[in-house]
Formats: sequence, C-alpha cells, structure tokens
Amino acid sequence: MRVLTVTEVRRHLYWAAGGPRASAGGSPSAALLGQLFHDLYAALTGRDPQSNLAAPLELADAAESAWRQALIDHAFTAVVAPALARHESALQTHGAAVLAFWAAAQELCGWLAGLMHAQRAADTTRSLDTLRRELFAATEVELELELTDERWPEPIRLHGRADAVLTRLADAQQCLVELKLGRTHPEADLLQGCLYRLMLAQRGPADTALALVSFEPGRRETVFPAARLREAERELKDLLGELVGFEAPAPGAPAAAAAANALPSEQRMAVDVAPLPAGGLEEIRRKLIAAFTEYGAPIDMADEVLCGPAFIRFLATPQRGVSAARLARLAENVWMRIGSKQPPQVGLYKGRVTIDVERPDRQAVNFSDWRARLAAPAPVGSARFVIGVAVDGVLHAADLSQSQCPHLLVAGTTGSGKSEWLRAFLASLLAVNTPATLRLALIDPKRLAFGVFERSPFLWQPVVHDEGAVALLDRLIDEMERRYALLSAADADDLARYNETRVARAETPCARIVCVCDEFADLVLRDKTTRVAVEERVARIGVKGRAAGIHLVFATQRAGREVLKGTVDANLPARVALKMPRKVDSRLVLGEPGAEALLGRGDLLYKDIGAPIRLQGLLTTREELAALAGETPSTRTAGSR
Repeated sequence: MRVLTVTEVRRHLYWAAGGPRASAGGSPSAALLGQLFHDLYAALTGRDPQSNLAAPLELADAAESAWRQALIDHAFTAVVAPALARHESALQTHGAAVLAFWAAAQELCGWLAGLMHAQRAADTTRSLDTLRRELFAATEVELELELTDERWPEPIRLHGRADAVLTRLADAQQCLVELKLGRTHPEADLLQGCLYRLMLAQRGPADTALALVSFEPGRRETVFPAARLREAERELKDLLGELVGFEAPAPGAPAAAAAANALPSEQRMAVDVAPLPAGGLEEIRRKLIAAFTEYGAPIDMADEVLCGPAFIRFLATPQRGVSAARLARLAENVWMRIGSKQPPQVGLYKGRVTIDVERPDRQAVNFSDWRARLAAPAPVGSARFVIGVAVDGVLHAADLSQSQCPHLLVAGTTGSGKSEWLRAFLASLLAVNTPATLRLALIDPKRLAFGVFERSPFLWQPVVHDEGAVALLDRLIDEMERRYALLSAADADDLARYNETRVARAETPCARIVCVCDEFADLVLRDKTTRVAVEERVARIGVKGRAAGIHLVFATQRAGREVLKGTVDANLPARVALKMPRKVDSRLVLGEPGAEALLGRGDLLYKDIGAPIRLQGLLTTREELAALAGETPSTRTAGSR
C-alpha cells in the first residue's frame, strides 16, 4: 500500500496549476500569517470561553452589524494583538502583509457573525454557545482514506487534516470548509477540497457539500455542485496514481501532466555508487522489521532498496492501523536495535514510507569523478550549479536564472560540510563558464574561505572582508540598475535573452555576477548599523537581482532568529540545509524539522519549491577549485570534455 499526505498532494496541485503567477487576485500571504489566520478561526469557533465568539455576541445588540463589530473588537483584543506581539520580530518587515491579514481577519469575523446570526434566527431557544457547538461541528479534522482503482497494483492510503466542518441547523446538512488567506488558485483548491470530501465521506453522509472560502483580503465564497465535484474527483485519482508512480499522466488530465513539469530544476546524471553487500542489506532489513514490530508498529518491506553514498533507503508499507507519523516517532527507539551511528530517518517518498539508515561504509562523491562529463562553456554562459547526489545515484542541479532559486541560503554547523558544499557550488559554475560569462563578488569575514581567488580572472571586485561588505553590495546595486537600463533599451526580459542577442551579433556577453558570503552571521552581528545596512541592500538585490543576472549566496554556521531576520529570510528563497544542532534551527531554514537528524559531512536537504530533497554534497578539494579559478578560457574549453 502506498501512503500520501494531503500536504504532499496539495503541493503538487498548487505548482501544477502554475504556482504564484497563475494565482487569483490578492496578496500572497506569508506562511506565518496563514497559520495565525487559521489559529484565529480555531480560537473563535473553539471551546475556550475566553476566546470563542459566544460571550461577545451575547453582550452585543441583536443586529447582525452589531455582532460583526463586537466580534472584530473581541478578535483583536483576545487573539490577534497577542499573536502579532509574539511574532513581532518575524513580521517587522512585512507591514503590508500584516495589514492585509488584519483586513482578512475582519472579513472572517463578519462571515462568522453572519453564520451565527442565521443560526439564532432559526432557533431562539438555545444559547449562543450551544449554537456555536452545533454549527462549527469540527475544526482541524483528522482524516484518513484508502483508495483503490482498477489501474493501480495496490491501494493508496491518504492522511490529512481538513480546516473545518459546518452543520446547518435547519436540515443537519454538513459542509466541508477550506479556508484560504491571500492568493489562491481555484483549480488547485477545488481538487484539494474534493480530496478532503472523499476522506470525510468515510465518516458520514456521502453528499457533504464543499465550500471554498478565501480571504484576499475580501471574502470570496464558492460552493461546488455535486456534478463538478465528481468530475474533479476523477482528475484527482489520475494525479494520485501519477504521484506514487503507478502510471503516466492520463490523457485529458492537465493537472497531473503539469505536476510532473513543476518539480525543481534538476540535471539528471547517473553517478556510480558502490552497492552494499546483499547480506548486509538483509541484516538491516530484518532488524528494522523486528524493531518496529516490537514497538507495536508492524511494517512490510519492499524488495527494492536504494543504496546512496551516505545512507540506504528502505521502502516500507505500514500495516493497517499504523500511521507514518507513528513510525517517525519510533525512530530513536528503533535506533537502539539496529546499531547504526545515527538514528534512522522516516519520511514519505512517492507514496511510500521511507526509512533511511546510515551506510556502515559511507562513500564520498568526488567532483573530479564527473567533471569531465560536463559540457564546455557556452558563449552565453550557464547559471546551473550542482546541489548533490540523491539516494538513487542521480546528480541534482539547479539554475540561478530560474525564479525558484535566484538566491540561496546555506546553513550548517561545524563539521556539516558547508565549506565543502560552497567549493562544489563554485567549482560547478567555474567549470561551465569563462570570465566573460561569470564573475564572482566574494565576501570573506573570516579571511579563510576564498584565498584561491585572490588573483583569479573570475573576480568582479577584489575579495572583501567585513569592513568592505556594505560598499560591495552598493556596487552590486549600482550595477543592477545599470543593467536594467540596458535590458530596457534592448527590450529584453532578463540577462539570458539580452546575452543571446549580443552573442548573435558577435558582441561580448554581459557576465552573470554571483556574490558569495562565507559567514553571514559574522557580518550582521557586528553592530546594528551594519546589520540594517546589509539587510536593506539584500532586500533590493533580492527583489530585482535575478533578471539582471546578479545573485546572492549567503552561508552561515548560525541559523538563529538573530541572524535570519525577516528581510534576509524573505529574500533568499532557495535553501541548502546541512546538519543543524537543533530542530528549531531546521525550522528556521527549511520551515520544518529534519536537518537536525542529518549525518554531517555533506548530507543535506535542498529546498526551493516543494518538499526538501535529501542529497549528498560533492567533495571538491581546494586544489581543484584553485585550478578552475586560475584557468584561462582556452585551457578550460580544451579540458572540459
């Protein structure tokens, strides 16, 4: 049986529908504000008499407008103001988003007041708290569904949590409600709502209605008829089959086809990884099955096993009544039984539960082993860089010119492999570019990382240390504005198109500039003046740099909130997380835990859009990097095949 979460399906639905650029009107909401919005709904409709809506409505006049205003006042005092105060540091640079959130919160209060007013009109004998309890039947509803299809070799089990279920007093009809803050995409929202409706049907009447209520910040409410829901449910099945790898996209299922194209940019290149002896694999498999069974969570293991350079991935199916979340909670208990150096990591991949166990004979992946297979530098250059090797032996790469990863944050504690990853990143760019197509702006507060570049022809400006960082960022901003003028005059959307035109006319291309700072924390923690100056410049380059071919890559050993303040966090969308000391650090970098359980020495999680992917970084020596940094264009072109 394959296992999927609704979060995983939603992610694919969203990007299949075109991502942010295809969304409906309104302002995109930050993840934190979205969570606060759902917390507000839960507080107003929940059981706590100090925060729910019953008491303020009892004290208000009978008119619906009076109820609306009373609920707005109560929501601000009891819920919104304390929440914003708790998260002041994270939201201090998101003033417009906070104002949109408050406007949406007022719309939510008006909607809830209207629902309650209609309930009171239908029954004046019961208390408002009783009506609240009956109307808002459930919040954050845990759901599970097992789906089968004649085209599938095995069932798919789905786990999820719906926002709310409402019950109409007049006829006891239930309505499933999905609440959205900010931009939404109607097709993606519909398919997600249908998924919840299928899951809810396992618990009660099959004719549950579906309402999508979005606050952008104005309220938009859509109720879907049964015929449209049945049609969407057929599309949803096609997508689910594709996500777990059962079948190719079905004809006439555009959402499924688009989802396949919406995965992060990657360069597929097989990398040889030494297999583990069969006897060793069977011994680990046997220990895992026995350990999970001992703790009351029996699993079935697939025959397929993936041996990566750093860990072995076993594919498991929980037996009935066992959830993937429960298996994850048991990871440290199982660790004692299998005898590995690090606890196993439990996750989900293509609908299967994955159990990653560290290899006893860990392999290194050397940059030199695959460099000869890279293409020679092109006339317009390349913005692609290597990230690492996946457990299936595929080398993943990304592209700085793409909107999902124009700027990167690299974080990892001592011994995690952060410096080695930066060397591989730089080496992969240098190997496919010449000084005419790539220039580096390097900030080295510790004066240790970029010594090999001191006389490199790839340098855009001399390597600077902490005292010259702000001036270097100012020069990058000046260059960015100059390039925007050139792009406008040439009627080009970005640097790549501008360079294509120049090369076609036998003119010199405009070099892409990559600014790398090895220890960002040392830079911003010196004093408040430097921090503010750096953050202001990061914000400007973060918004406009990609089209002009100017990119930021900031690395840090310290991933605390004092380093990753709102401006920096918002303007470095792609993340490379190596081993972290704590779960909270992983959450700050990736938005979720996981990096604290990595193995170190290049074991990493990469995230731009979608879920993080686990990879092993490449090992590049200082000598290799020095050779690439000092080569002439003619030498490199001859030696890259």
